[in-house]
Amino acid sequence: MIIGYEAKRIYHNHSGLGNYGRNLIRALAADYPDTEFRLYNPWPGSIAFEAGSNVIEQLPAQKSKLYAQLWRRLFISKQAKKEGVEIFHGLSAELPQGLSRHGIKSIVSIHDLIFLRYPQLYKAIDRKIYKRKALAACQRANLVVAISQQTRQDLIQLLGISPDKIKVIGQGCAPEFWEDHQDLGEALLQREALPDRFGLFVGTLEPRKNPVALAQACLAEKIPLVLVGRPKKYWIDFYNSLSAEEKKLIRPIKVGPNAELAGLYQKATFMAYPSNFEGFGIPLVEAMASNTALISSANSALKEVAGPGTILLKENSPEQIRKAIRKFWENEDFRQKSIKQNRNFVTQFKDQVIARQWMDTYRELAGHD
Repeated sequence: MIIGYEAKRIYHNHSGLGNYGRNLIRALAADYPDTEFRLYNPWPGSIAFEAGSNVIEQLPAQKSKLYAQLWRRLFISKQAKKEGVEIFHGLSAELPQGLSRHGIKSIVSIHDLIFLRYPQLYKAIDRKIYKRKALAACQRANLVVAISQQTRQDLIQLLGISPDKIKVIGQGCAPEFWEDHQDLGEALLQREALPDRFGLFVGTLEPRKNPVALAQACLAEKIPLVLVGRPKKYWIDFYNSLSAEEKKLIRPIKVGPNAELAGLYQKATFMAYPSNFEGFGIPLVEAMASNTALISSANSALKEVAGPGTILLKENSPEQIRKAIRKFWENEDFRQKSIKQNRNFVTQFKDQVIARQWMDTYRELAGHD
């Protein structure tokens, strides 16, 4: 079987949807070597991605940006038909036109509809474009795959997609988070002069994810907090208001490749992710795979993704966060029990499990036994 993918983000996005596509293709290519995976990329990217001889990057015949845009929207379908593609998968809420006309079955992945739930976080023109693209892709697709039950409900309620057309398949994380990288974590602690015990936050430093409330809780408890993520103005203004002594406790840092980040998770006393809303919440999977005690929020997809050992906050106030972090900071037996409970739960997000769910879906849609 030959499967095609809308692969722009695989070659151009260093995180987020780029990681989603790369991890999925890497897992599929390893477990299903007899299947061919064609990645349709509109122009050469900044990310070198290789996942085996059965993964083929497809670029347009002409190098102009205008032609590349037209190719991505209109011409891929005809080319995919000539190349024997049976299933075409839009990895990030987009599909080219004309697939059904050429007899190609299609699937689109939808990660979240946060632009509709939190419209104030987006420019009006961006909201309009995102909604138009997502709705068009869902209408064209033979099957819509939501990343979580939360996103499935949002597709039904906010875009009017039929429940019968939607399937849920979760998301894995990069293989490094399942591996032991404590040596890299220790080297990072030495390089950044970090303490042996600390809390961790991984994610964009923006209002929706509540890093300020977490920092305030850690300051109140005098617990060191390390943060990894791109800062928005909201965070920059808060951090600049801190005293020199407070900045010794609250430490935004930069890390290198996934293995180094995995090592940081593995050294952390706990990971806290008190977000107000997520379509999935990949840092939760990374933390659980890394055997890191976890605190998150009892909302959106977070309550689906978090394992039974996670402390789930009913409200994301500094006071509630303080109570949660104290439990892990003061009680090592409780912390280890929490990690053990999540260890079994998180196996459902391993590459082999996710890849099998996707391959079963492809084969069913293509009519293969």
